Amino acid sequence: MTDVPRATRIGNVAVYVADLERAERFYVDVLGLHVRARVHAPTVEEVILGAADGSGSALMLAFALDGAPALPPQGIWKVFVETTDARGLFDRAVAAGAPAVMEPTELAQYRVTIAMFLDCDGYLVEVGQLPA
Repeated sequence: MTDVPRATRIGNVAVYVADLERAERFYVDVLGLHVRARVHAPTVEEVILGAADGSGSALMLAFALDGAPALPPQGIWKVFVETTDARGLFDRAVAAGAPAVMEPTELAQYRVTIAMFLDCDGYLVEVGQLPA
C-alpha cells in the first residue's frame, strides 16, 4: 500500500474586503487578532491575521488592486473566533459599529457560549467562549 498525500491542516481562509485598512483595524483593534504577515502581489494586497502565538488557523483579508469591487460574501457562512470573554468581545464589536446578529447565548449541550455580529464587509463573525 502506498502513502497517499494528505493535507495536514488548514493554513488560512481568504476573504475579499472593500477597504483593507478598515477591515484590518476591525480585526486587530476591535477583535484583538494580530497581523502575521502582509503579502504584496501584482494583483492583490493581503493581510494575514491570527493568534499572537501563531497557533491555529488564520484569516487572510484580500484587496484586489485592479479596481474590481469586493464581491459580496458568497459561500462563506461565518468566521469563528475563540475568546475567553464572549460578552465583552461582542459588546466591544457592537460598540465599534458591528451590527449585532445574536447576543451571547450559552449552548449547554455543546458547553460553549456564542455570540454573532457582522464585520465591516458583511461577513458573519461568531465568537465562541469555552468554559474555564
